[in-house]
Amino acid sequence: MFLRLRPFVYVSALTLAALGCKSSETIPSKNPDAYATNQGPAVVTQRSGESVDGETSAPLPQSSAKRPADEFDTSSVDSPSAKAEERQAKLEDAEIVAITDAANSAEIEQGRLARDKAKDPRVRDFAAMMVDHHGRAQQDQQKLSVESAANAESRRMQGDAEEALQALKQKRGKEFDRAYLQLQIDEHRNVLEALEDQLLPSAKDPKVKAYLENIKPKVESHLAQAERLQAELNGTSSLNAAAREPGPPALNAHGSSPPSNR
Repeated sequence: MFLRLRPFVYVSALTLAALGCKSSETIPSKNPDAYATNQGPAVVTQRSGESVDGETSAPLPQSSAKRPADEFDTSSVDSPSAKAEERQAKLEDAEIVAITDAANSAEIEQGRLARDKAKDPRVRDFAAMMVDHHGRAQQDQQKLSVESAANAESRRMQGDAEEALQALKQKRGKEFDRAYLQLQIDEHRNVLEALEDQLLPSAKDPKVKAYLENIKPKVESHLAQAERLQAELNGTSSLNAAAREPGPPALNAHGSSPPSNR
């Protein structure tokens, strides 16, 4: 009896061993996210909170590491260099002409108002000079025969000038004189900065460039005169102190002192 059962025992032992090896192998998954390996069936890729063959796993811990700096969107941040390039953007000659025309027109309109309304005769004289000088500058520009093209900057200047003109109309006496001179200082500074930083570097037509080079020293002179006159009206000019003290006689056009009346 024992001899007859021995083959059966051997076969049973081999069967159990085979089943044990089978159970130790990776179980194929029905999960579509599984990926195949070279050594055998697909291996399950478990995600946080997902179930594997019907069993739900615990959520995976979130990393506390900070996001790299290059992952943040910085496209909306304007760098200083980008702003500088925007300020110095090249203009066409027609756009330059529109800007200078807006500046001349503003000075003429404001000068006409101050010429009639200013209280101090020095301010009236300065305003009359503005009307004359900027009127001639406007005529010289027309001789260039360059078509004007309105642009954002010329429109901004026109809007600011009109607003300033209406504000000046509301003032009287010394308050008007001070407001007009401060406006002249601000406007001439802005025009001078535009000439140096944008208009002259952008000019292509030799005639336009020559025109800008011609008006630049006049703008500088107007600015200096407005600042000096403002200081005189405020009583802070060194010219007032010098006028109160006797000094050497003025020289005439020939470089000599005028004859004494004594």
